Amino acid sequence: MIKKIFYSLIILLSLAGCQVEEATVLPTRISLQIPTETATATPSPTLTSTPTLTITPSVTASPTITNTPTPDPDVPTRPPVTRTPTTPPTSTPPPVIQVTPFATSTPFAPDPPQDQPEIFIIPPADDGSAPAAQPLTLPPAFYYGRSAEGRELFARRVGNGTRVIMLVGGIHGGFEANTVDLVNQLIAHFEANPAQISPAISLVMIPNANPDGYARGNVLFGRYNGNGVDLNRNWDCGWEPVAYFGQQTVNPGPLPFSEPESQALAALINDVRPSAVLFYHSAANGVFAGDCGGDGRSQVLAQVVGAAAGYPFGSPFVAYPVSGTAPSWVDSLNIAAVDVELNSATLPEFDRNLRAVQALQCWVASEGAQLSC
Repeated sequence: MIKKIFYSLIILLSLAGCQVEEATVLPTRISLQIPTETATATPSPTLTSTPTLTITPSVTASPTITNTPTPDPDVPTRPPVTRTPTTPPTSTPPPVIQVTPFATSTPFAPDPPQDQPEIFIIPPADDGSAPAAQPLTLPPAFYYGRSAEGRELFARRVGNGTRVIMLVGGIHGGFEANTVDLVNQLIAHFEANPAQISPAISLVMIPNANPDGYARGNVLFGRYNGNGVDLNRNWDCGWEPVAYFGQQTVNPGPLPFSEPESQALAALINDVRPSAVLFYHSAANGVFAGDCGGDGRSQVLAQVVGAAAGYPFGSPFVAYPVSGTAPSWVDSLNIAAVDVELNSATLPEFDRNLRAVQALQCWVASEGAQLSC
C-alpha cells in the first residue's frame, strides 16, 4: 500500500513538471514579449514614422482640400483683383506707379514692384562719395542711398539723352504727399509715352526723397525725416541753426548735410550734374528760384516752369524766413534749380506740371543749340 502511494506521488509530480515546461515555451508568450521589449528599448524611426503616416493622410485629405473652396466663393475672385495692378505693368504703366497705391495703404514703399527693370544700387566710392554717373550709364531704376530709418531712396531714369532734368518729390514726406503722387504720375506718363521725351533729354525722377516722413502720413510730423529733421533746411547754403516753418521753429539738423537723405541726394546731383532740378512742394502756389551765387539760370528756369504751368514766378518767397534749402545749394553749383509750390495741399496738379516739364525739355535741349520749341 505504501509503495502504491509512493509511485502515485512520483507519477503526479512528473506530470506537473511537464505542464510547467510546456507553458514557458509557448510561442504566443514569446511573441508578445518581443514587441514590448523592442518598443521600450528602441523608440527608433520605425515606431515614430508609423503613427505619423497614419495621421497625416487623414488630416490633409479633409480640412485643407475640401473646406476651402466650398464655403468661400470669393476666394477664386480675389486673386485676379489683387494681382492685376501688381503683375501686368511691364509694357505700359511703369513699376513706380505701383508705389503710389502701395504707399497710400501702407505709407512706405520699401521695395519697388518685382516686374520693373532690374534695380541697381550705386555703391559709394572709396572716399565715401558716390562714383560719377553719366546719364546714359544710369540704370533705368536704382537706389541712390538709404534714409535715416534705413528705407531705400529710389530713383527712375526715363530717356537716353545726355542732358538731365531731375524731378524730386516728397522732400517733406507725408505732409506733402501730393508731390509724391505727382512725380509718380509723371513717371507713369513718360513710361507710357517715351516719344514725348526729347532725344537730348534724360528725366531722372525721384518720387519720394523722404520715405521716413512719408510713412508717418499727412501730419506735421510726416514733414520730417526719421531723425525729426526738416530736410529742406539741411542743405549747405544759407544754413542756420534755427530754422522756421511758418511761425514755428523746425529742426534743421545739427549741421548742414547731417542727414543721410540730404547727403545722398546732394551726391547724386553733384555726380550727374543735371541741367535743371525741380523740387516739388505744396501749397504756396508759386515757383521760387534757388539763389546762392549761381549763374542766374535758376531765375530763367523759374520763368520757364511758371509760365508753362500757370504758377506765379519772379518773386522771392517772403511768407517767412527760409534757410538751408535744396534749390539754393544746387544753384551754388551753377545748376538751375527751383522750388515748385503746388496750389493744392492734396491734388497732384498733373496736367499743368506736365506742360511745365515739356516746356522745360525744350529749354534744356535748346541751350547752346538753335532749336525752336
